[in-house]
Amino acid sequence: MRQVAISSAFAGILVAASPAFADATADLTVDKGSTATVELEVVITTAFGTDTDSDSLTQTFTGVGSAVVDSDVPPFLSLELPSLSFDLGSASFEYSFFCLPIIGCQTLDVTVSNFMIGLDQGGVAGPVKNGTASFPNAPFVSSFDYEVSGLADIVGSNVVPEIYPFSTSVGVSGENLVVSDITLEPIVFEIPPKDLPIGVGPVIITANVDLNSATLSGLLVPGDDDCNGDFDGDGSVNGADFGAMLSAWGPCVGCPEDLNDDGVVSGADVGAFLALWGPCP
Repeated sequence: MRQVAISSAFAGILVAASPAFADATADLTVDKGSTATVELEVVITTAFGTDTDSDSLTQTFTGVGSAVVDSDVPPFLSLELPSLSFDLGSASFEYSFFCLPIIGCQTLDVTVSNFMIGLDQGGVAGPVKNGTASFPNAPFVSSFDYEVSGLADIVGSNVVPEIYPFSTSVGVSGENLVVSDITLEPIVFEIPPKDLPIGVGPVIITANVDLNSATLSGLLVPGDDDCNGDFDGDGSVNGADFGAMLSAWGPCVGCPEDLNDDGVVSGADVGAFLALWGPCP
């Protein structure tokens, strides 16, 4: 009976154990030629009532970030973005409101500058499934200066901290980590009533930023795995790691269980493994 119990426990180790790699990192930049489409929708209320108009443009932009993945080879199981920011630059938009026969339309021009969107301090971290990382509660901060003329003349700036869902694809191209298919939620901002002329307000601006045509990439740098034999990354060389070694037994070129790098997991590796037994230094 005791022998059966030991065998069952040992089988459980074999099933549970799996090779692990040290985290890999990449410094990301927006790839040349990437574009962002920015649509600004303005809802304005005056003595004439409430009206809505939108305008959009597509332009190149810049951005930087840092990424941490659980391995230096895909498929990745997790993605951490300690930092990520986009500089969308400046843009001008034109609107027409309260259009009536004979009278015509009331025009409004909006110029946005220093338009920045980025993850707040601490960034995000979460699992990757089928090449996509989804973060349901990502902390973002957006900011821009604005100048409005026409139906209302306003100059101001805004900073909008917001928690909203965020997702991105993650993969590799050559030696580079690539982040793409970036999905952002709309950014909603109301111009402070004190900045509006009498008879105008509220004025609500919604910015829809489409980054689906943009990619960020950077050299993927493998992490330092200074604890040989700790295949499951739990900080200790133990029975679970021995189970991983047995499951990799035989020809195994480049696998971490091949501790002497001879292309085969064998008795020689077991001897080296036992010498590493215990907590990682």
